Amino acid sequence: MTDTTPFHRTTALRSRLESGIDQGLFDGAVVVVGSTNGVDTHLATGQRNLAGDPVTPDTKFDVASLTKVVATTTITLRLVEAGELTLSSTVGSHIDELHDTQRGAIPLRSLLTHTSGLPPYKAFPFGWESKSAVLESLFDSPLSVLSEPNEWYVYSDLNFVFLAEVLRRVTGESLATLFETYVTDPLGLTDTAIGPIQSENVAATRDRRWADRVLEGEIHDYLGRAMDGESGNAGIFSTGRNLATVARMLLSRGVHGEGRFLSSAMVDRLRTDAIGSIDASQGLGWKLGRGDTPGTAWSPDAFGHTGFTGTSMWIDPDRDQFVVLLTNHALTMDPDGSLEPFRQQVHDIAAATTKRANDS
Repeated sequence: MTDTTPFHRTTALRSRLESGIDQGLFDGAVVVVGSTNGVDTHLATGQRNLAGDPVTPDTKFDVASLTKVVATTTITLRLVEAGELTLSSTVGSHIDELHDTQRGAIPLRSLLTHTSGLPPYKAFPFGWESKSAVLESLFDSPLSVLSEPNEWYVYSDLNFVFLAEVLRRVTGESLATLFETYVTDPLGLTDTAIGPIQSENVAATRDRRWADRVLEGEIHDYLGRAMDGESGNAGIFSTGRNLATVARMLLSRGVHGEGRFLSSAMVDRLRTDAIGSIDASQGLGWKLGRGDTPGTAWSPDAFGHTGFTGTSMWIDPDRDQFVVLLTNHALTMDPDGSLEPFRQQVHDIAAATTKRANDS
């Protein structure tokens, strides 16, 4: 176990991470807790691969659906602030193949809030082998839309596949290039990239659905892998330290270092309920604590997201606090649902044990 914090009150966090390994929930994990002032706690435990190499604070993890908010949502909002995109525009106004279709009539805002009416992609037969094959299928196949936009909340990875294609059409750049230009370079995220990646310090992810093997540097998500990281719904590899930088920027209402990354108004909007008339609670890309609680110790104004590989990131402006949890566990290994309560317990312990540098 590596412990980079001087505070003894991380004992409970360390114990819970180690018990997660004993339960077989994952092989290794990292947790980072902090505030606008910086990181208070940074713990790493377990093994990152079958060879038994230890997880370190700088181990890169496949963060799965955290990609939706850290990459695709952030790129979208920065393009909006640059005047290159409007959330009221429709998919069909950017993708010619979908002009005058039901899919084309979906506003971009509805993609961000999962109110597009698109079904989960698991409803489709698999067999896609490339980005072009995925897009051709989504554009040309008789894709059923479950409802008109803004009538029904259905969490769907397809929302971010369509959104990623809109971003490419608007800019003429790949999602990987956009991620570098609008996110990793300005925030200094030197250990974060869209996969697949080559790294000596990457956590292996078990795969029992798509490849029946252990993946090291390969994207676990089926769409992300088929599209070589260009799917928009998954595909980022990152460290706890880099994701903490993103969390601190959001806690600081868009300020990073001496400059501004997002406007304070935009940060307020992404963490405000955008679908109040629907029986759900969702911000722009980000889940809200009142609708998908990170744990009982967090305020209703907290916002965050989770990932299929056992990752999570929650930010609480009321408490001036964030937590990042990275593990290498896919939910397909979790038949009894133990991972979700584990994550909530880690979140709550983090909230209860946070100790600032000027505490006695």
